[in-house]
Amino acid sequence: MPEQEITRIRLRLIDLIKSFFVNNPDAELLSRWRGTFSALAQEQISPIMDQAVRQVNEQLAEKKLEDLQEEYYQLFTDPFGDDQLNLYASHYFDGRNYGETLVAVRQLFMDSGIAKEDDVTEPEDSLPVMIDLLATLIDLEKKGTDTESHQQALVNSYLIPLVKEVKKEVEKSDGTDFYRAAIDFVYAYLDLEKGLSDSFQ
Repeated sequence: MPEQEITRIRLRLIDLIKSFFVNNPDAELLSRWRGTFSALAQEQISPIMDQAVRQVNEQLAEKKLEDLQEEYYQLFTDPFGDDQLNLYASHYFDGRNYGETLVAVRQLFMDSGIAKEDDVTEPEDSLPVMIDLLATLIDLEKKGTDTESHQQALVNSYLIPLVKEVKKEVEKSDGTDFYRAAIDFVYAYLDLEKGLSDSFQ
């Protein structure tokens, strides 16, 4: 597959991943998810990715929009619930939010020449912000800037270890089957990213 096409697919899948975390699902987003995962299910990508796609597809076939909205509220919004999912790397790596890991990720931003948007309230070591950083690095690479080492550092040192921890946490929550499957998909995608970066070494 041409490199330009690979880059386009990577950016589309990263945008899909971001959509899991940014907003409470609505009818338009649910329709997009169903269409995208239905298309992905027709492809053979890798064993771990194919299984993750099947799991998400099954959940999207079974769940109503209200079910997904309830899961989102339970995991990301409910201020009084016990199942709120922390998406900050520092929480898992340092035992507290805003720890040394945040400092290291901020340094990665600086080394990459990328600044977080002023209207983004989440810290740099949050999963959605780091996913956005990965997309920006890939886009810069597409335009001719060498960002391969920064991509490798981000994926291998931060994103994969963080998603492993988030996977463990979401598995403790009852009634969150869709987001369990979605986070498995995120992990499967990052496994592909790791394989891609390893192939360039």
